Amino acid sequence: MTLTNRQLKILQIIVDEYAYTAQPISSKEIIEKYMPDISSATIRNEMAYLEKIKLLEKTHTSSGRIPSTDGYKYYEANILQPKLSLNIKKRLQKIFVQRDVSIDSIIDQSVSIINESLQLPSVVTTSQSGELLKRFDLIQIDKHTALILLVTSSGAVNKNTIKLNDEYQLDDLGVCVRIFNDRLIDTSIKDVPSKLKSIKEIIRSAVHEYEFCIRQIIEKIFNFNEVSSNTSVHGTKWLTSQPEFRNITKLNEVLSMLEDTNVWKHIAYNQQKTGKTLITFGSEFGVNDLVVASTMIDSPQGKHQLSIVGPTRMNYGEVKGLLDFIKVEVENLSKENK
Repeated sequence: MTLTNRQLKILQIIVDEYAYTAQPISSKEIIEKYMPDISSATIRNEMAYLEKIKLLEKTHTSSGRIPSTDGYKYYEANILQPKLSLNIKKRLQKIFVQRDVSIDSIIDQSVSIINESLQLPSVVTTSQSGELLKRFDLIQIDKHTALILLVTSSGAVNKNTIKLNDEYQLDDLGVCVRIFNDRLIDTSIKDVPSKLKSIKEIIRSAVHEYEFCIRQIIEKIFNFNEVSSNTSVHGTKWLTSQPEFRNITKLNEVLSMLEDTNVWKHIAYNQQKTGKTLITFGSEFGVNDLVVASTMIDSPQGKHQLSIVGPTRMNYGEVKGLLDFIKVEVENLSKENK
């Protein structure tokens, strides 16, 4: 859809104002702060149109509007401009000039600044470039559920829950795990994608439901090039500083999501398609009113997925500016240290 310049400006104002106030934005506020030369009737008509096309929502307790999820997506795709305050930039640069510390330490120090400045939690998922696959195990939970465990040379355990519709699928799982153990043990994780091509053909001739094996087993287990060796969550104390997460039920829902390794695998898989900072809305993994902004940082030691978690009204420009800056600086530092 295409919006006029005035409609774009109104949507931007409402997204940005709501990020700071957490209160619905009225036409009166827009006129007083941003558009004094536009009549109140015109602003109300434009807001009504943006609501009609589902970019804005009207709350029950106020005449103002707030952005909808579609509104945030449109903002992110068409309006968002990364920005970074000079104060935070200077604080980060003091970290990046260090030459006697590891990339992991630099990322950890950067995360502390992120948590403090944004008052949002962050998640760091690291994977070692020299990681090897060491073992696959199959555990049947019940007749409808099984668990595949992938163990790496660092001792990391990657768990994948598989839903079963019939007994043949359990048999197929067993076949796949045996093939993985025969063909992939001691394989470097970065070499797995090239080996999967021949393995798929072996599986095709050995199982009952080939498409099930590809979709629910191979794509689920190997859905990005590196298996995470460690996922750490930082700054969860900041969750309750956000009004959206003060409800205990909602807070527990978000905390559970933060610990779900499949969420970070899903985001990493999508991120590798673009190579850019990615905005993922919580509705993709069943958590409303939540958004994850993430970037992938490459270094000689492996990959570092850095994510910032917050309510959908987070300051997208500041978050994206932070992630873009950290990615560029850490990757440049890695090149210098090679």
